[in-house]
Amino acid sequence: MLSRVRPAVSILSVLTLLVAVGTLMPGAEEAAAAAGAAGAAATTPGAAEAGAKAHKALSLLDLIIAGGPIEYALLVMSMITYSLALQWTFTIKADTLITPGLADDVHAAFADGVTDEAVEKAREIVEPDISLLGMALKGALDKKDIGYTAMREAAEIAGAAEHNRLITKVSWLSLFSSSATLGGLLGTVSGIIGSFLKMAANPGGVDPSQLAENIGEALVCTATGLIIAIGGLMFFFMLRGRVNQAAMDSAVLTSEILDYFRPQEAQAH
Repeated sequence: MLSRVRPAVSILSVLTLLVAVGTLMPGAEEAAAAAGAAGAAATTPGAAEAGAKAHKALSLLDLIIAGGPIEYALLVMSMITYSLALQWTFTIKADTLITPGLADDVHAAFADGVTDEAVEKAREIVEPDISLLGMALKGALDKKDIGYTAMREAAEIAGAAEHNRLITKVSWLSLFSSSATLGGLLGTVSGIIGSFLKMAANPGGVDPSQLAENIGEALVCTATGLIIAIGGLMFFFMLRGRVNQAAMDSAVLTSEILDYFRPQEAQAH
């Protein structure tokens, strides 16, 4: 439990720090802009005009900074989302969900019949295996002394539990994607509100350069949220499909192995 809580606390700490830094940065930027404007006004008119033109040219970095705390949080979320997506793409694969050759080894153990030695050998084969198939077979073999029905139920429960664990794991990508979309929308609304407040404070007209930062905040937050959501959802559906397919294959292979323990009268029918 602690191992799951600590990463979450670390992520929340980083987000809190970024929000705090983003809250302080706009004030510093405004002070620097005011100082620059005062210095330009104190020089020649040509220098003042050049400074105004330079102020209107905003780079992508300027827009990201204008996005404020919401944009910083989205950038952190993007790093987390794509880091997890790439890691799970290379770790949640068919050969890790179902260990190649495991079913064949268990079939070979029961080739001469279901004896105590064969069951013990099968247990030794599946014991170190942590794949979907391995967990299902371990659950079934643990109920060998109770009977076929209990073994089948145990295999189904173990397989469902492992399947649920993997689906819950990859569902974090869906959560981050949905949160990024809403975060981008929040940044958009915040930027639009800022623009309207500036226009309300200047009934005679607002210099477009004064609205550039708020418009940039609205656009860059939306774009960042969509980049996270589109990529995150693509990885999520791909990984979920892998897990679901592996769960079906594991159920089929487990059923074939449990046929060795099916009562003879049932096999005859």
